[in-house]
Amino acid sequence: MSSPIVTLLLVGICCLSFAQVARSECCTAREVVSYKMDRGDCQDVGGHGDYPLRCEVTICADGVAQVGTFCGQGSCNIFGCHCDGGCLFGEWSEDFARKNQKYGIHIVDVRRIPL
Repeated sequence: MSSPIVTLLLVGICCLSFAQVARSECCTAREVVSYKMDRGDCQDVGGHGDYPLRCEVTICADGVAQVGTFCGQGSCNIFGCHCDGGCLFGEWSEDFARKNQKYGIHIVDVRRIPL
């Protein structure tokens, strides 16, 4: 027969483990950036399209083309939450243009895909 204290302790531990998941940050936001370039091809910066007319790329907050399904620093669960190391961060399309300035990036349009 278990004591009520042990039962309460186990219930408390279970509640705390769920609270951590409930508060975890989700890394599902991303931006679709349409741009033109002075030099190079769309693929040089991770994009696709009809160079030189218009290219498009999906980026994470750090301004880099999205790799994988979510924008976490490490692996995430199937919902894009609780990513190892948290989410990538930065100034989105501003960082994209700055990191690829040698290609002469001109941002035409930005669409944020929310969480």
